[in-house]
Amino acid sequence: MDQILIQGIGFLALFFVIFSFQKQKRVPLLLIMFIGLLLFVIHFYLLNAYTGAIMNLIEAGIVFVSFKKETSAWAKHNFWIYIFVCLYILAGMLTLKTASDVLPIAAQIFGGIAVWQNNPRSIRFLMLIPRPLWFIYNLFVGSYAGMIAEVFIFTSVLVGIIRFDILRQVKKPI
Repeated sequence: MDQILIQGIGFLALFFVIFSFQKQKRVPLLLIMFIGLLLFVIHFYLLNAYTGAIMNLIEAGIVFVSFKKETSAWAKHNFWIYIFVCLYILAGMLTLKTASDVLPIAAQIFGGIAVWQNNPRSIRFLMLIPRPLWFIYNLFVGSYAGMIAEVFIFTSVLVGIIRFDILRQVKKPI
């Protein structure tokens, strides 16, 4: 398939993922992120990067369950994180072809645990771990949009840590 089309799908996915973080309300944020993740599934599949594709598909599943948390009792149970971590490991074992395929598996395990946290500070610090893993994987599989997405996400997480976890602590009176 034409590399321009494949990378174009990746950049469209990147647009949706970045745009999702600019939504103030949770439901539109998760919906737009879900679309971006599905586009990344297609992007990685077309790159023959099947581990990356399946990891994004499972992440879309976590986003869907998170989306349902507010309206459905079944989505509120903590066992979901264990199910998704097991799915990452199982799917990763089934798609593992090269040593670099371990990177998105590890990244998604940390990312899944991060998004399931209740404390925003814990989420931010845990979300730093997957970024370099995904960046290196994207480099290996030739996903330019994926590399750029990781730079944007890493930068955004760092800005959040500085704003909310470092500067706010400095401003507190003793």
